[in-house]
Amino acid sequence: MIQIPFWKLQSIGNDFPLFHLDDVSTDPALLDEALRKLAIQASDRKFGIGGDGILAVKMEGADLRLRMFNPDGTEDFCGNGIRCAARHAHDIGWAGFAFTVKHQDRDVATTIEGEKISTTLGKADYTPENVPHKNGELFNETVWSGMDSGMPLSFFGSALTTGSTHVVIPTYALPEDESFRAISAKIEVDPLYPKRTSVIWSHEVAPMKLEIRIWERGVGETLGCGTGSSAAAADYLRRKRIGGAVEVVNPGGSVVASMQSWDSPITLVGEAHSVYSGKFWFAA
Repeated sequence: MIQIPFWKLQSIGNDFPLFHLDDVSTDPALLDEALRKLAIQASDRKFGIGGDGILAVKMEGADLRLRMFNPDGTEDFCGNGIRCAARHAHDIGWAGFAFTVKHQDRDVATTIEGEKISTTLGKADYTPENVPHKNGELFNETVWSGMDSGMPLSFFGSALTTGSTHVVIPTYALPEDESFRAISAKIEVDPLYPKRTSVIWSHEVAPMKLEIRIWERGVGETLGCGTGSSAAAADYLRRKRIGGAVEVVNPGGSVVASMQSWDSPITLVGEAHSVYSGKFWFAA
C-alpha cells in the first residue's frame, strides 16, 4: 500500500479523482498497469474516492500530458477530463491561460477565461475504421437491432468518434430509465462495435439546443460527457447541413459546441471546478 495525493474535480457533473503521473509510478514499464489498478480502486464509490474514472497528468515542457482511465480500467479520451485537467494545471501554477493539453494522439488547444474553459477537440469522424465499427458509414442508419422485453427493436442514428466512440440516437423525447439502461447497455457491447461504444440519446428542445442522456462505455450512466456533447452537436449540424454554436444540455449542466460546419474542428466551452483534495491509499 502506498499513499498518494489526489484532487477531486468535476465538469458538468462528470467527476474524477486526479493524480500526478509521477506520484503513481516513475517506472515506464510499470505505469500502465499501475494506472489501470488505480482507476479501478479510486473510482469505486463505496470503497474508493468515487468517480467516472481517473485523470493522471504531468507537465511536458509547456504542454500538459493527460491520461484518462474508466472505472473498469480501460484507457479512453475524455472531453470533460481535459477541462478538469486544465483547471488543475492552471490553479496550481503549472500553466497559464493558454496552453496545449496532449491527450492520447491529439494536441488540444486550451484557453481559460475566468470560469470558462475553451478546448478545440478536432473533427467529428464517421469513418468506420476510426470509429470503429464493422459496417459502412453509419449516418442516419440502423445503429442497433435486437430484442427488448421479447420484442424486436431497431434504432436509427449515427456512429462517430470525437476522440471517443459514440452512437448518437436522435429522439422526440429522451427515454425513460428502464428503457434507457436496458437498451444502452446492449448497444455498448454489441459486436458491431468491437471496442464498445458510448450511447448518446439526443433531443432537440429548441433550434441549436439539444438535451442529451448519456451512457458511457466502461462507466454506465453519467451526468456529463464532453466528447458525447460534441458528437451530438456535430451530428445535429450534419443533419441540418449548417454550422454554428449548439448548446448541449447534459444532466449535470450545459456546454456549447461550435464548428463552422459539422466536419470542422470542434470548440467546446464549459466549466470545471476543483471540489476537494486528499491522499489515497493505493494497493499498487
